[in-house]
Amino acid sequence: MYISYVVGLGVVAVFGVVVWSITAWALTKDVIVAVVLFLPVAPTITLFSRVLWIYLDQTVDPEQIPPR
Repeated sequence: MYISYVVGLGVVAVFGVVVWSITAWALTKDVIVAVVLFLPVAPTITLFSRVLWIYLDQTVDPEQIPPR
């Protein structure tokens, strides 16, 4: 959840900066447009965040395979 939040916030920020640089609208309108642009990307970011968490978890505390 934390990783998804950070990645999502970064994506929304990038979308907001791009929209603001193209249109020069008010900040509120830019943020609303950035969030709407983010919605189709949200499922992909959720999956990506889960993969990042699995790799982080295995790096910090590797699962030991029991001997046969």
